[in-house]
Amino acid sequence: MTEEEKAAEKAKPIATKPVPGTPWCIVWTGDGKVFFFNPSTRLSLWDRPDELVGRADVDRMVLAPPPDQEKETENTAQKKKMEDDTNVEEQPKAKKKKKEKPEKESNVEKEASIEAEVKAARERAIVPLDIRMKQFKDMLLERSVSAFSTWEKELHKIVFDPRYLLLSPKERKQVFEKYVKSRADEERKEKAQKVKQHKDEYRALMEEAKLVPKSTFSDFAQKFGKDQRFKNIEKMREREGVFNEYMIEVRKQVKQQSQTKLEKLKADFVALLEEQDDITNKSRWSKIKEYLNSDPRYKAVDSSSQREVWFKQYQETMDKQANKAHEKQKRAEASIRQREKEVQMARSEQLKELDRERDQYKKDEAIQHFKALLADLVRDADASWRETRKQLKKDHRYELARLLERDEKEKLFNEHVNSLLQRRRDKFRRLLDETSGVTLTSSWKEVKRKIKEDKRYTKFYVSDRMKEHEFYDYLKERYNTAKADFKVLMKETKSITHKSKKLLEESDQHLYDIEKVLSKDKRYTCLECIEDERKDILIDYINELYRKGPPPPPTASEPTRKPVMK
Repeated sequence: MTEEEKAAEKAKPIATKPVPGTPWCIVWTGDGKVFFFNPSTRLSLWDRPDELVGRADVDRMVLAPPPDQEKETENTAQKKKMEDDTNVEEQPKAKKKKKEKPEKESNVEKEASIEAEVKAARERAIVPLDIRMKQFKDMLLERSVSAFSTWEKELHKIVFDPRYLLLSPKERKQVFEKYVKSRADEERKEKAQKVKQHKDEYRALMEEAKLVPKSTFSDFAQKFGKDQRFKNIEKMREREGVFNEYMIEVRKQVKQQSQTKLEKLKADFVALLEEQDDITNKSRWSKIKEYLNSDPRYKAVDSSSQREVWFKQYQETMDKQANKAHEKQKRAEASIRQREKEVQMARSEQLKELDRERDQYKKDEAIQHFKALLADLVRDADASWRETRKQLKKDHRYELARLLERDEKEKLFNEHVNSLLQRRRDKFRRLLDETSGVTLTSSWKEVKRKIKEDKRYTKFYVSDRMKEHEFYDYLKERYNTAKADFKVLMKETKSITHKSKKLLEESDQHLYDIEKVLSKDKRYTCLECIEDERKDILIDYINELYRKGPPPPPTASEPTRKPVMK
C-alpha cells in the first residue's frame, strides 16, 4: 500500500459515542482525530457544533480516549488489581492521579487551541483578505484536496495546517467552493491533456515500429510491452483500440499508395498507346504488342492480361471520343442553322416595322394635309359632310389625302365641325356672362331683349330655337356649378358643425349668425334668386352633419364616425 492509502486507512472511524441530550455523536478516527456526526441530518463536522460549545462533559469526552481503548484500560487495571497485593490506600491515589492527568492535558490543549485562535484573529486583522484567501487556496492545492469531494470529507487534510485559521468558517467554505469549481475544470483539462499526451506517445511508438498491414496487436504488444509509452495507457482494451485505429490508417495509406502507383502505370501505358498513330478501334492487341514490348512503359506493367484490358479500355475511349466529337459537330451545325433562322426572322421583323413606320408617317402626313384643307374651306359649324365633300374634291390638295379611307375623312370632318360648334358655344356663353342681370331664374325672353342689340348675337346661331336651347343649357350648367360651390363654402365655414341642429332648435339666432357669415361670400350671394332653395340646401347640410356625428380625429378615416343617437 502507498503512503496515501495508508493515511486514508488510518483516517477511517474506529469508535463513536452519543452526546446526551443532543442528536450529535463524537467519532474517533484511527489516526487519533475526532469529529462530530449527526445521524438524523447525515452531517459531519470537524468544528464543534454551536449547541455543543461550552459544555464541560463534551470537553471530557473529546479529550478521553475512544470507548474501546477505555475498556481495554479498565480490564488492564482490574488485572493489575488482582495481581498486586499492594496497600488498598495507594490504589485510590493512583486512580486520582490518572484522573488528574487527562484534566491537565485537556486544559493544556484547550489553552493551546485558544492561543492559536487568538493568534489567528490577530493575523486576520493585519493581513488583507485577498492575501489570506490566496494562502488558503495554496494550502488546499498543497494538501491535494480533491475537487470532486465535499468539505466534510476533505477537512481532516487541512484542519491542522496553520493556514486553516487564516479565514473565518464562512470564508473557508466560500473559498473551498470556488476552489472546487475552478480546480474541477483544471483537473479535467489536465486529465484530458495527459490522456491525449499518452495517446500521442503511443502513436509515436507505433510509427517507430514501422507497422505493415499484416501486423497484429499481439506481436506488437509482445515486442514493445516493456516500453513506458505502451504502459502509460492502462487498459489493454484501450491500447488495442488505438492500435486498430492506427492500423486502419496504415492500410488505407498503403492502399492509396498502391492505387496511385497503378494509376501512374496506367497513365504511362495509355500515353504509349496515344503515341502510336496506327491504332484504331479495330486494331488487334496481338499485333500491336509486338512493336511495343521493347518500351520501358510496357515492361513496367507486370501482368499481360492487365495490358490487354487497358488496351481495350483505350479503344472504347477512342470510340466514345469519336462519338462525342461527331455529336458536338452535329450540335454546332444545328446551332448555326438555328441562329441563321433567328437572324433572318429578326431582320424580317425589322423590315416590317420599318414599313409600318413609313406607312404611318405617310398617313399622318395625309391627315395633316386634310385638316389644313378643312380649316381653310370649312368655317361653318352647320355644314354637312355630303355638301362639303363635293367642295373639297375641287381643291388640288384633296389628292394629298388619298391614303385616307372615306370613313377616316368623315371622322376628321366631324371633329372639325365639333370644334367649330364648341368655339361658337363658348363665345355665346361669354356674351351671356358679360350681360348684366342674367340670373339663375331669368327667362330667355328677358335675356334676349338685352343681347339682341349686340353685334355678336347674329353670328352665333341661325335659329332662335337653337339659341334658346343653348341658353337653358347654360343656365343649367351655371345652376349646378353654383350649388357645388355653395356646398364647398358650407364645408369651409367652421361655425357650421354637427351641433348646429340642436342650436337651431333652441333658437333661430344661430341660423341668422350662419347666414351673416355666408353672406360675405359671392358663392352665397349668387343664389339669392333662389333663396328658399338655398336655405333648404343649408338645412339639409346641417342635418347631414348631425347624422354623421362628431368628426373623427385627424388620423382616423371617415367611416369610423359614429352617428348621434336620438
